[in-house]
Amino acid sequence: MFRKWKKGGGGATDSSREKFKEDIYTFKKTIKHGFPYLPSAFAYDPKLKLMVIGNKSGEIKIFGKPGVEFTGIHEQGNNQVCLLHFICGQGKLVSVLDDNSIHLWSLEKTKTGGEELKWIKSNQLPGRPGVNQITVVEICSDNSSMWVGTESGTIHKVALPKLHIMEKGGIHQDQIIQSVPDNCKTGKALGSVEAISEHPSTSSLILIGYNRGLIALWNDETQNVDHFYPNVEGKTLESLAWNSNCKEFMSAYSDGYLCNWRVDSSSPHNTYSPYGPFPCKPILKALWKSSRSHTFVIFSGGMPRANYGDRHCISVIQDNKHVTFDFTSRIIDYFVICKNSRDGEEVGEFLVVLAEEELVVIDLQEEGWPSLPLPYLASPHASAITCCQHIYGVSDTIFQKIQTSNQQTKSSNAEWPINGGEDLSSTKSSQIRSLLLTGHEDGNIKIWEVSGLSMWPVMKIQTSNVFQIDGDGGDDDEYGEEFPPFRRIGEFDPYSDDPRLAVRKVSMCPVTGTIVAGGTAGQVLVLSLSQDAIDIQVPYISVDMLQARTDFTWKGHEKLDLKTSHIAMKPGYQVSSVLQCEPPASITALSLNANWGLVGVGTSHGFALFDFMQNDMIISRCTLEAGEQLAMEGNFSRVRSLKMSIRQSMRRISGSIRGGGRNASRRSSGRRKHHRTDMNKKLQEANAALVDEEAPSSGGWSPAATGGHRRIEARSVDDGMTGMVRCCYFAQTYLRDAVSLSPTFWAGTNSGSVYCYALHIPDYSKRQDHQVSYVAGKLIQLKHAAPVIDICVVDGDDIPASSPNLYNICQRLNNNQAPITSSPERKSSAPMLVISSEEQVKVFSLPKFSPKRKIKITAVDGSLIRKVKIGRFQTPNSSYSEYNLVCLTNTGEIHMFSHFQQLRLHHTILCLARDNVTAISSALLTSDAQGLYQCSQSEFQRFALSPASCVDATCRATIMTSQQQHDGSGDHAAAADDVAISMTSQSASEDNKSTPSSVDVNRRRSPSSRSSKKLNPSSPKTPLLCDDDDDDDDDDHVNKHERL
Repeated sequence: MFRKWKKGGGGATDSSREKFKEDIYTFKKTIKHGFPYLPSAFAYDPKLKLMVIGNKSGEIKIFGKPGVEFTGIHEQGNNQVCLLHFICGQGKLVSVLDDNSIHLWSLEKTKTGGEELKWIKSNQLPGRPGVNQITVVEICSDNSSMWVGTESGTIHKVALPKLHIMEKGGIHQDQIIQSVPDNCKTGKALGSVEAISEHPSTSSLILIGYNRGLIALWNDETQNVDHFYPNVEGKTLESLAWNSNCKEFMSAYSDGYLCNWRVDSSSPHNTYSPYGPFPCKPILKALWKSSRSHTFVIFSGGMPRANYGDRHCISVIQDNKHVTFDFTSRIIDYFVICKNSRDGEEVGEFLVVLAEEELVVIDLQEEGWPSLPLPYLASPHASAITCCQHIYGVSDTIFQKIQTSNQQTKSSNAEWPINGGEDLSSTKSSQIRSLLLTGHEDGNIKIWEVSGLSMWPVMKIQTSNVFQIDGDGGDDDEYGEEFPPFRRIGEFDPYSDDPRLAVRKVSMCPVTGTIVAGGTAGQVLVLSLSQDAIDIQVPYISVDMLQARTDFTWKGHEKLDLKTSHIAMKPGYQVSSVLQCEPPASITALSLNANWGLVGVGTSHGFALFDFMQNDMIISRCTLEAGEQLAMEGNFSRVRSLKMSIRQSMRRISGSIRGGGRNASRRSSGRRKHHRTDMNKKLQEANAALVDEEAPSSGGWSPAATGGHRRIEARSVDDGMTGMVRCCYFAQTYLRDAVSLSPTFWAGTNSGSVYCYALHIPDYSKRQDHQVSYVAGKLIQLKHAAPVIDICVVDGDDIPASSPNLYNICQRLNNNQAPITSSPERKSSAPMLVISSEEQVKVFSLPKFSPKRKIKITAVDGSLIRKVKIGRFQTPNSSYSEYNLVCLTNTGEIHMFSHFQQLRLHHTILCLARDNVTAISSALLTSDAQGLYQCSQSEFQRFALSPASCVDATCRATIMTSQQQHDGSGDHAAAADDVAISMTSQSASEDNKSTPSSVDVNRRRSPSSRSSKKLNPSSPKTPLLCDDDDDDDDDDHVNKHERL
């Protein structure tokens, strides 16, 4: 009876780990990276130099200099943010939602000493929502109140910061109509309030524009209209804008016309249509700004309806200079950042445009009006993301080379103008640099820096320039038309020239910087970093994955044609070699070892080992089974076997009847008389589980509902795509014997097969003269035949043995971090092979491949493993660290296992909703115990699994003077220097509120934890662990073990 405890890892327990184990685990969703999804409102504080973006789900984000970020969410749910306005210089914000509610936000101090963006109060205008719908808001310059215009034509005055409606001071439509002269009347009503603009120098003068074209100059002191500006030819008003000289203003109309008015004149002195005389679209917003020479006229819309009515444009006109900036997504809003000149006028410097899919900043001072590179809020989805890879431990030398070679000649050299606040997190100890690589549908690879709070783009690599594609050689920036003078701007481009260019897998060496990318048409490109421009003919090699088999016919797309001429390559990443897989199926697995000069490639037909230093093939093997036709269909298969569906359904019923495997059989031996009753009960439960599974809302059959385990059975080749290679891996370990440490290459397939090869790699000095060869090969066939999604080798101290040893590299990069801590009580043992399939995690000892441990996942709860990573967990003070196996399942749960010799489950965390398929499929687990997943098509949510890897935004909007700190003032100051705002940014994610803690999940799922008050490591009785005395014991879970 004690055998199980002994085998489960009894004996001495790590005293050091027992002391620190509770301090190395956590779960926290930290910050979001990327561009806000579906933005709907935009505003800027010129005193604090902060901007804010609101979206359609009620989330608002404030941004300053890189690293300064504040987040808040309205409690009303998914209400759209329609309007945003800063109370300038006070760190307060007013938002208007689509339910007509007004909200006040402020940056307030928290108990921890930081500050957060906090909701203060809300109010709603009286009357029916349809009549009193808010159309426009204008904050008074003294920050004491704000004007709120409505659909009915009434203007309310709301006190700040109390947010109550003032009984006196409002402007009713009747007051305006009664005083309108006959030549200015527009009928019985004025229409909705379209624009409210305060006079730049006289705060009591308010310029009001109504929908039917009437413009009134309201004097708030006398409560009368000082001047009327009649409607021009029955036009519909859209916008008003003051000139900074305070003597003129501009009005924009729905037919594409602009009118310039003098304050003391009742008729416009200039009326024109910039793109007339043909009918034009409305000019939705116009700005009139001063400059060092001639004034800027900036407006959105106004394009000719017939030819360019579908364009999203902003036009900038300055004297004879005229540019029409063409965006690829709808324009939400824009503003101009100005500086005060000596004569007091505001001089426009930067045009900041928020489009639906990107942010663009244009330098109006530099010749040609170029755009600025974005330090944050860059659009990761400029082209659809097809793959992602996190690279941990990139050396500073490589990173500086990447930055140096990325010279964007078309970008402005000006500093980022939205630079309010101070990033306090930069005072922390230096971090190991991390990069995020994203592959895109158009064949581009983007490199992002994700070590800190901001995800900023480092470089964009184009892989399509070595292939012959339609439209090659065209210049996207040249439109060919003389007028309007279009100029395409921005990165967002949802269209691809050829779907075969899409990058499906990408990998990078953190030591050399070499990148390898695999595409949809079987192309594999090796890119090397160079500081010099070259003109070469790219080396090319093809590999036959079918190995001349004639019983298969490829029915998918054709391969891409490589350019035969010399290709000019700029400094940066240059294609050094191209490998083409035949048939041209999509790349499904990719692994790189730049030190050895090798690339492992997998497709749905087989795998290959490529030597890119000598441009030679080392290994190629076909993994297809006879009769496997799905692999011949390409990415879009129309064939689905009816027998497969029937077989899977019968297997589930049969598995549920068997119940709990070993435990059920033991219980039934003492209760034979209840056998028939139990069988009928289990049949009913199995049928109910099958019905639940086939329902659209079900995330998969759960044997836990029947109170037992499901037996994992071998899969048939008829299941389809069994030959697909799911993972490739390089490691330096003991494969042939326990004496010789040799380089190895591994590949895992969809049918549960694992291929391994011991390699002979010549010395670096002889690398170009001698070929790489393999000296031994083995095939391991797992009994349950589930897809192998990850392979890893760890040494006797539980340290991953991948070569080059990334973890030792990270150790050298940062000497401040704790060394790898191994308990003195545990002696180093033989290296271990960890094979993770979709259903189980199995551990073998090397080089004999003796089974040591097995973790059942699918048999316990019906879930499937989707992502696997070995991460480093350490205490906040870096006094203790260890490596754990982290698994993400298709139900959104994360399992963390420690001690590969014992492989014990320590934490189970509900990270994602089980119906959030996009987030689960896009999730990345990192080597430093973090994770990323796409919470929308343009955003990545970051989460931490260890306290040492938590990244929190600690920032301050401005610095308070010592006198202000003594007085405690600043709530109602009018200047930016009168207020101090600091905060520790919190993650604003709705699913954070509903996500249970890891303790709750473990208590609900593990019967042994119900009586425990705190979360303990799983005991040998945990259902996930199976010992040698099981019905399907560890000695039998390898179906085939042979030499290749």
